Amino acid sequence: MYIQLEDGTVFTGKQFSGKQRRVGGRFTVHSTMIGHEEVMTDPANLDRILLFTYPLVGGYGMNFEDNQSDGPTISAFICRRAMENATNFRSEMDLKDYLNYYDVVGIEDVDTRGLIRHLKETGMQRGVITDRLMTPSEMDEYFAEQNPNTIEEVSTIEVTEIEGEGPTVALWDFGVKDGILEELNDAGYRLIVYPAMTNYEAILDDNPDLLFLSSGPGVAAHYLDLVHDIGQMIGKLPIYGMGLGAQFLGLALGGDLVKLASPHAGASIAVKGDGERVYMTSQNREYGIEHLPESVTINYRNVADGSVEGFVDKENKGVGVLFDPFGLPGARDLLSTQLALISELA
Repeated sequence: MYIQLEDGTVFTGKQFSGKQRRVGGRFTVHSTMIGHEEVMTDPANLDRILLFTYPLVGGYGMNFEDNQSDGPTISAFICRRAMENATNFRSEMDLKDYLNYYDVVGIEDVDTRGLIRHLKETGMQRGVITDRLMTPSEMDEYFAEQNPNTIEEVSTIEVTEIEGEGPTVALWDFGVKDGILEELNDAGYRLIVYPAMTNYEAILDDNPDLLFLSSGPGVAAHYLDLVHDIGQMIGKLPIYGMGLGAQFLGLALGGDLVKLASPHAGASIAVKGDGERVYMTSQNREYGIEHLPESVTINYRNVADGSVEGFVDKENKGVGVLFDPFGLPGARDLLSTQLALISELA
């Protein structure tokens, strides 16, 4: 099989799962050594070609309990070697069987180091996995026919409620991971989950104690109506945004959306807080928020590039974090801190 990039570069590999002979999408390079189920089923990876830096994938097997949605959201999976005969006691099937179960194209025996280096130099472009090389015009036609990934595809389709004895959290679902719902509910919150295209006035009418803006796929600047609606809610109730939700909040506060020089995708992205402590965080994003107004305090920055990782608007009770404090997959160093902050806001 051929891995054909937009710029004409071609790599080769062997298909080990899935029946499709042509799939495409934008590449996402992920540095995690664990948590492959969580990454593959993360709604933020909708229609992505997922490429792992670690050469051996699947050694501990796969299970359905760790899925963060109904199943894999990716269009294809690339690794150096897909391992078989998993031995972990929680394993329900090996990687090949798991991907075949969901009919996801898996490619191995790829020069992943060369491919990753090329993507780092040229940017996270789109590509096609195909059994026949395509002409540039065929590539253009193929991508023109593909539906762009949208938060509506991964959002809940109706308002749902998850009972809890604590304060009510209105969770605006732009592609929330199941583990986040579980953590918030385990912390005692009553959750009302709203579809992505919900009218903001309907959320305010339910009088929640806190608005939680979830993570999800896509680019925040493509949803300016949502940014406007969130802006209408600032100051009317506490708001906590994470990932894509934090980008929405940052734009609503007057910040700018910027494309990162190097995407943050992995389970050990170093982030520094107000003090000297450095935290390992799980992230999956290509964009950040910069140029926030002076009234907004930056409380977390990326160690590698200095970009904004977290911000607080004390006057309006608004908090945004660009990382995943719930650590799915990865470290959970900031989980208790963020849950305490959510409790304080609510």
